Amino acid sequence: MESLGLLNVNENRRNSFCVDGNDAMKIKLVRNPEDLMSETCSFKPDMCHQVFGESEQIFGYKSLKIKLYYAAGNLTTYIGIEYDEKINTPGIEPDNIMEMLRNAIQSRFETNIMNFERLLQLDDSFRPHGSLINSFKKQDGLDLKTYEVYVNDTTDPNFLEYHKKVQTFVILYIDAANYVNPDEGNWKFFLLYEKYLSNNMVVKYAVVGYASVYEYYAYPSNIRPRVSQVVILPPFRCIGLCSKLLNSVYNYYITNRKVVDITVESPSQDFQRVRDFVDCKNCINLDAFSPSKLKQGFTEEIILQARDNFKINKKQARRIYEILRLKSTNIHNEDEYNAYLAEIKDRICRPNKKRIMKRRFWSYFASDPDDFYVPALPDNETFKDCDEDIEDEVLELKEQYDLVINRLNKSTE
Repeated sequence: MESLGLLNVNENRRNSFCVDGNDAMKIKLVRNPEDLMSETCSFKPDMCHQVFGESEQIFGYKSLKIKLYYAAGNLTTYIGIEYDEKINTPGIEPDNIMEMLRNAIQSRFETNIMNFERLLQLDDSFRPHGSLINSFKKQDGLDLKTYEVYVNDTTDPNFLEYHKKVQTFVILYIDAANYVNPDEGNWKFFLLYEKYLSNNMVVKYAVVGYASVYEYYAYPSNIRPRVSQVVILPPFRCIGLCSKLLNSVYNYYITNRKVVDITVESPSQDFQRVRDFVDCKNCINLDAFSPSKLKQGFTEEIILQARDNFKINKKQARRIYEILRLKSTNIHNEDEYNAYLAEIKDRICRPNKKRIMKRRFWSYFASDPDDFYVPALPDNETFKDCDEDIEDEVLELKEQYDLVINRLNKSTE
């Protein structure tokens, strides 16, 4: 029987062969052969649990490096694996990294760096698939760069092959994301590219971001587009490109009379903030969102103007109303500010009040109200006073709204 001390030594040795997958992966969008040797153009994934498992740990290697390189335009892919040492303890197998990557990455990839470097030449002739729907310039440091947005559907087999490569970014940068199955329905895909001149003066394109939209049916013959996934790759973040991509999606649908409204599927807090900024910037000059009208409360006029002009649904219109009303509220005027907070609190409390009403209603007709599945609130809950959680939610909302307002105040877009 093996001693406890030896078991501990072996356990420590095993732990020394565990590597965080996010730290091990090095991603590059390669524009020229020189980028292959550069350390400044690489970046990390935000997550890798869909590749290496829930713990995101890779077992069996020391000083592990996983190189995931893409040609910046056509996304020809290279995977290289390097390490200083691999575990060789009898009965203990290291993770099969290449097999894990092969299962996660749907498209073909190179494992020979010389072949990959040779294939980079084909990126000179790459042109985006689909139809150009927006072109704009954006300052990035000292450089004024050109960007273009293209839209695609599921009818082009060449694009669908390309889309398989793009979707790798989805599982590395969107939590709990799934690959889109183009056969499932009415998808539209929006690709954002940087258009640039290479060192040899060739016009080229580099992938910057991606958005997928599913067009749901709406009675009787309309559609309700839902934004499903949006990714801006790390080298291009924090310069306003996500809002540009989202607004390009909006503008694609706004003029379509069959579109009822545009929704978003389970937005993260960061993406919701971008969405709020775009919607506020679009609505701020509408008459219904003028400071004098906002003081009259959330009205039908606000709902209609947001929907008719920008296809914003009622729930999001309410949020935009609350942000822009806060922007026009004098927070140093105690009465004015407290009136604003009270309205937000009432809106949050209202569903809880309905639950109380429903429970009381059924209590008249049932010998045991618990026979009905109506979640109970704490006994001390009243119509006039929500609990401390509601107070915290109001303050948290205000913090989120303040971030949007600060960006609106600084915006020159």
